Amino acid sequence: MGKNKKLKRQAASAASPANNKKQKQENNAEVDVEIETLSFDDAFSAGLAFEQLESYDGALAAFQQAVKCEPTHLGALAHLADVFSAAGQLEDALKYQHLKATKAYKKSLAMSADALEAVKSGEDGLEELKKAYGVTLAALAEAFGEVGDLNAAVKVFEEATKRFPENANLHYNLANMHRARSGFSGNEDFDSNVVACLERAIELSPDTRDFVDDLVEYLEQHGKQPERVRELKTKAGELQAVETTVQSDSEQKEEQSSEEEEEGAEESSDEEEDEEEA
Repeated sequence: MGKNKKLKRQAASAASPANNKKQKQENNAEVDVEIETLSFDDAFSAGLAFEQLESYDGALAAFQQAVKCEPTHLGALAHLADVFSAAGQLEDALKYQHLKATKAYKKSLAMSADALEAVKSGEDGLEELKKAYGVTLAALAEAFGEVGDLNAAVKVFEEATKRFPENANLHYNLANMHRARSGFSGNEDFDSNVVACLERAIELSPDTRDFVDDLVEYLEQHGKQPERVRELKTKAGELQAVETTVQSDSEQKEEQSSEEEEEGAEESSDEEEDEEEA
């Protein structure tokens, strides 16, 4: 009887969570050793197979090996994030989803930047490319901002201004990123980088009133450079007057065009009536 009890205790021990966990770890170790020898294609294929079978330990190991082989492969990053999420490891899932997004943005940035370089001489499509590049930059900076990495967001625009130093909007956006970083960290002290970036933006595009207004606001907020503030306010007033004049002229042209269209429609109607009477 004692012998039977002993056997039962051994069976229970073998079936216990601790032993199952140990066996699982040993099995995972064997899988890891094999997967670490795989090429990207083989690891990616193995990951897809494991994922389909809902064998998440194997899928994680396989996709991690794939990412190790090709760190910028968006498909591998996406599947790795999905498997982490399915396995309930949400923090890791978010990490790889964010990594995938930033890789995608950076790839898009590189393509846009290369295209901009190719049409610098003034060929068609330059303005559209500039807009696309700016939108991608903003999206990438926002992605970093959402996870609280404002240093990386600042770096995005620092690198952009180095590559395209004559682009006023990039310097303006860099100033805004510096301000956002200060606000996020709770440091509201005066930042000379903000002023330098805004001054450069104004130098490159002196007729853009937003640049001037923002610099006035920042200097007044910190009680700095009162003489410069007066100069900028005068300039802002002049720019606003020009904008008002341009807007007024545009409205007058629209009214004139509308009146001419109405007159043309009336003349056409009169001619049709004359033809019917004839």
